Amino acid sequence: MADNKLNYILFIILSIGIILGFSIFFNDPPPRQDSEKMGDVGQLSKSSSPTTTEDFPSDKADYLKEGLNFPDEPENLAQGELITVQTPLYVGVIDTLGGRVSSWHLKKYRERVDDGKTLVNLFKGSPPGFSPLLKVSGLRLPELIPFEFNGKSNIDIREGTREISLYWDSPQGIGVRKTYSFDSSTYVVKQSLEVINSGTVPLRERLFIGWHGNIEQKGRGESSTSFIALVSNELERVEKSPKEAVDYKGVINWFGYASKYFMVALLPNIGADTVIRLTPTAERNVVKAVFGYPSDTIPTGKESIRKWEIYLGPIEPETLKPVGHNVEQAVNYGWLGFLAKPLLGFLKFLNTYIGNYGISIIVITIIIRVLFFPLTVRSMASMRQMQLKMEKFKPEMDALKERYKDDKAKQNAELMKLYSKHGVNPLSSLGGCMPMLVQIPVFIALYDVLLHSIDLRHSSFLWINDLASPEMLFDIPVLGVPFRILPLLMGVSWYISQKMTPMTAAAASDNMALQMKMMQFMPIIFTFLFWGLPSGLILYWTVSNVLSIGQQIYVNRRVIAPKGG
Repeated sequence: MADNKLNYILFIILSIGIILGFSIFFNDPPPRQDSEKMGDVGQLSKSSSPTTTEDFPSDKADYLKEGLNFPDEPENLAQGELITVQTPLYVGVIDTLGGRVSSWHLKKYRERVDDGKTLVNLFKGSPPGFSPLLKVSGLRLPELIPFEFNGKSNIDIREGTREISLYWDSPQGIGVRKTYSFDSSTYVVKQSLEVINSGTVPLRERLFIGWHGNIEQKGRGESSTSFIALVSNELERVEKSPKEAVDYKGVINWFGYASKYFMVALLPNIGADTVIRLTPTAERNVVKAVFGYPSDTIPTGKESIRKWEIYLGPIEPETLKPVGHNVEQAVNYGWLGFLAKPLLGFLKFLNTYIGNYGISIIVITIIIRVLFFPLTVRSMASMRQMQLKMEKFKPEMDALKERYKDDKAKQNAELMKLYSKHGVNPLSSLGGCMPMLVQIPVFIALYDVLLHSIDLRHSSFLWINDLASPEMLFDIPVLGVPFRILPLLMGVSWYISQKMTPMTAAAASDNMALQMKMMQFMPIIFTFLFWGLPSGLILYWTVSNVLSIGQQIYVNRRVIAPKGG
C-alpha cells in the first residue's frame, strides 16, 4: 500500500511538472534582437528576383497560382517620396513607391523601459510593408507602382479623419488610385485601390497581397513572432516555419504577423471564401503569406475598387475589440483562456483603484488565498488527524512489515486490513495537496496574463522596473548569470512553508521519507525554473508562499493543537 501511495505522490508531482513545463517551454510560449521590435514582424526576404506575368488562369482552382510568384523585396529598396502622417497615437511614414508603409512609430509605447524617448517602430529593421501586386491580363505593370502625391509631405491629424490619395496613370490607359484614410482615434487605417480602365477594350485584373514575415520562438516567456490569421472565425497561430506550403481556406477575417505585444494585420473585408498560402523561403524562419482577391473584369470607361483595412498597434483587448472582425482573438490567453480572461479583467479592475500593478498582484493573490482558505484548513486538519491515528498503531504496522518483508503483496493486503480496522484511509493524506493542485490552473492562467498583457509592460514595483520581464539587477561576475532577488525570496519562502508542515513519526516510513526528500528539493528546482520568468508571476508565487506560512501558523495553533496535535 505504501508503494501505491508513493506512486500517487510521484504521479501528482510529475503532473504538476508536466503542466508547468508545457506552459513555460511550449506556450510562449512561448518565446533575436529587441524582443518588442516589430521589425521582426514585417521582415521581408530579399533573395528572389522580380517576376511578372502577362496572363493568369481564370479557373478558381488556380486561385493563387500567379500569386505564388509574388516578388521578394528588391535588393536596392528604392523609395519614392515619403509622406509623414501624425496622429495622437502614431507617426506613420508612407512611401509613394508602391504606396507602402515605410515606418510606424507608436507614441504611447517605448522600446525599452530605460529609454523614455525611443518609440516602438513596428517596421524597425524591416523593409516597407503592404506592397500589393496588381496584375492585368495582357499587360506588364511595375511591381512597385510609382505613385505620385500632390500635397504636403507632413500631415498632422490632431482629431477627426483625413484621406490622402496616391495616383498613377499607365501608358496603356490604366489609372490606379490608392487611398489612405486615417482616424486620429484608432490604430486602424483604411485603404482602397481603384483601377480605372480608360482604354478601348475590357481589362481583367487581379490583386495579390504578399507578405514576408519572420516566425521565431525563443521560449521561457521571451518575445516571439508568429504568423497569425483568423479564417472563418477559427484562429490559426503558426509559431514554427512550415516545411512546405500550407493553405488556409475560408473567409479570411484578417491575417498578419504578431510579436509579444504588437501586431500588424490586414483585414481584407471580402466576406467570401478565399485562400491564404503560407510558404517557407530559403531564409531561415522567414515565410511568405500570399492572399489574392478574386479576379475582376473592368469594362471600358469603368473602374474596379477594392477596400481593406490594416491594423498597426498593440495587442490589447480594449483596443482590438472596436476594430471588429474578431481581431481581439489575437490576444494570447493560453490554453486556460476561460480563467485568464476574468483574471486579467479583475486585475485591471483592481489597478484602476490601486494604481500600481505590483500592489494589484499582491491584492489579487490575497483574494485567491482567502477563497481557498476553507479548503486549505480542512485539508490540513484532515491530514493531521490521519497522521495522529497512524501513530497509535505504528508498532502494529512495523510488525506486519517485518513479518511479511519478503512478500510485498501479502504485506500490502495485511496493511489494508489494519487500516480498515482502525478506520484510516491512507490516501486521505493526499488531500493536503488539493489546495496546491486547485491553484495550479489559476497559476498557469495568471502566468499567461502576466506574460502577454501589455498593461504590465514597463510597469514598475519597488526595485523591479518591469513586471512583465525578469529582474535585471546585475550579472554575477565570472558566471555572467543575472542576479535576481525575487526568485530567491520565492524559493526561501517555499522552503519555510514546507518545513512548517507538521509530520509525524508515522509519516517517516521509508516511502514517506522518500516523498519528503523529493518535496524538499522542489523549492530549489522551481527557483531555477522560475529564474527567467516575468517578475509579476514570481511576485504572485512569493506572496502566495508567505500567505501559506501564515495559514500554516493559524492551522497549527487554532485547528491542529486543540485536537491534540
